Amino acid sequence: MRRSVLLTGVAVVAVSMAAGLSTGCTYVRLARPSVVKQVTPEVARLVNYLPRADQPNEAMIAKLFAIGGLSTAERIGDGIMRESVRIPSGEFIWVPTIIVMPEPGELELTFINEDDFSHHAAYLPSNGDRQYLHLPMYTGGRATLSLDGPGYYWFACPVANHEGRGMLGLIIVEGDVPPDARLDRPPQPRPGES
Repeated sequence: MRRSVLLTGVAVVAVSMAAGLSTGCTYVRLARPSVVKQVTPEVARLVNYLPRADQPNEAMIAKLFAIGGLSTAERIGDGIMRESVRIPSGEFIWVPTIIVMPEPGELELTFINEDDFSHHAAYLPSNGDRQYLHLPMYTGGRATLSLDGPGYYWFACPVANHEGRGMLGLIIVEGDVPPDARLDRPPQPRPGES
């Protein structure tokens, strides 16, 4: 059985290498065992949500947040979407790092600091105003955010240089921007149009 798995793996790598040579793709490195073992359910959700991770905006998000993963906030009963965010010990990341809201509204975030070495804080967006949540070691906290428009909303840990070490998070609010809220730029002609 082990031999068939190995041969299957070799065949996949060979096909990947052939495709990579013809297209300039270097994804074959992703087939290494050290990389494959890092593909957790959270990372799989991230890649499934951002399948074009090699394009500019999604690449930046995918590179920054590959380890913390992605989760979709759930609406339970009262109309408020909810999600829990952990801070693993010694890792300086939020888990999940990306939270998707299927539509604008209220989001209740519960933070749990599991870090043995440091206190943290969460500096969070909320309809033009920010919220601050102090998170001493082995404690938690809760914040309710109002995010009434689609877009990307960043949050971070403002303690020392934690955000520079990886404690940046992103809330993606899905949905269409109403016509009266869109930027007033003139439409750009498409290639080939005048």
